[in-house]
Amino acid sequence: RTDKIDNLNQAWLRYHSVFNRLSLVIPQIQTLETKYVSPLLHEAKNLKLAVPGIYEATREVVTIHSFHGSLSIILSKQRPRKLSIFGSDGKEYMFLLKGHEDLRQDERVMQLFGLINTLLADDHRTANRHVSIQRYPVVPLSPNSGLIGWVPNHDTLYDLLAEYRKKHVKIPTNAEQEIMRDFLPEEKYDNYDKLSLIAKVETFELGLRATEGNDLDRMMWMKSPNSEVWLERRTNYTRSLALMSMVGYILGLGDRHLRNIMLDKVTGRICHIDFGDCFEVAMQRETYPEKIPFRLTRMLIKAMEVSGIEGNYRFTCESVMHILRENKESLMAVLEAFVYDPLINWRLMQAKP
Repeated sequence: RTDKIDNLNQAWLRYHSVFNRLSLVIPQIQTLETKYVSPLLHEAKNLKLAVPGIYEATREVVTIHSFHGSLSIILSKQRPRKLSIFGSDGKEYMFLLKGHEDLRQDERVMQLFGLINTLLADDHRTANRHVSIQRYPVVPLSPNSGLIGWVPNHDTLYDLLAEYRKKHVKIPTNAEQEIMRDFLPEEKYDNYDKLSLIAKVETFELGLRATEGNDLDRMMWMKSPNSEVWLERRTNYTRSLALMSMVGYILGLGDRHLRNIMLDKVTGRICHIDFGDCFEVAMQRETYPEKIPFRLTRMLIKAMEVSGIEGNYRFTCESVMHILRENKESLMAVLEAFVYDPLINWRLMQAKP
C-alpha cells in the first residue's frame, strides 16, 4: 500500500502496457488447449452423460467417451469455440460453444421444426418431395451460454458470395452498399431511414444496377460436377427456400441477413440459424424496422433459374401453407409454450414503447 500518486501512476502504466500487448495477441489466437483452459474437461473420460442433443428413445444411448484436446476459435464477433466430443460409439460429434447469448428460444424453435417435419412427412403433398427443415441440436447450458450442433458441409450465403465475387467478379462483397454510400452525402447516408421515399428508391435502384444479382446462381452452377447434380441441387434449394419462407412467416422470423442463412454444399438445401428475432420483433424496431414477411431478394430468385417463383417455389409454398393451416391446433399448442415460458428473454417486451 502506498499514498504516493507517482507510484500508483507507475503501477498503472505497467498494467496498461500488459493490457495493450494482450489486446493485440488475443485476437490472433485460433486454438485453445483444454489442458490449460479446462483441466477437468481434459481429464474427463468414459462419462455416463449422453452426447448432447442426439438422444433418441429408440436407440442405444451414446455416452461421452472423451473431449478433443483443443478448441478452435471461430473468428466472428462473439468468437465462439468449436468443440469436439468423442462418443462411446467411436464417432466424433462437433459442437459450437457460444457465450453471451441465450439459446433457450432457439431450442424451442427446433422443437417446433421437429413437429413441422413430422407433419410434412405424413402428408402426401410433401412426403415424396423430400421437403423438410434442416435441424441441429441446441443445448442451453445457462441463460447466456450453450452448445449448438455443428452442421457439416454448410457455408453461409455471405461467405459463398464473398468467395464468388473475390475469385470471379473482382468486386467487394458489399459493392452495392459502397455505391449507395458514395452516391449520398455522409450525413444523409447515416440517416437513410429519414430520407424521402423517392430518394430511397433512387438510391436503392442505383445500388442494384451496379451488379446483376446472379452471384448465387453462378456459384451453384460452377460448384456442381455435372448438369444432373446441378438440377437436383437447384430443386432442393428452391423447395427448401419456399418451406422456410412459409415457416418463417408463421414464426415472425426476422434478421435474415446473409450470415444467418446457410447453404448445404452437397444437397443445395437452405438452412437457417440464429432465431433470436421471432414473433415479428424485427418489425418493431425503432430504426430500420423490417417490413417484409420473409427474405426473397433478386439473388435468391435468380438462383431458381427459368421458372423463378412461379414453379417449384410457388407449389411448395402453397402445399406447406395448406398443411400448416390444416394442423393449426398442433402448431398453436407448441407456440403457446413460447408465451407461457418464463425463461425466455422477450425482446419485444423489453423494447421501448
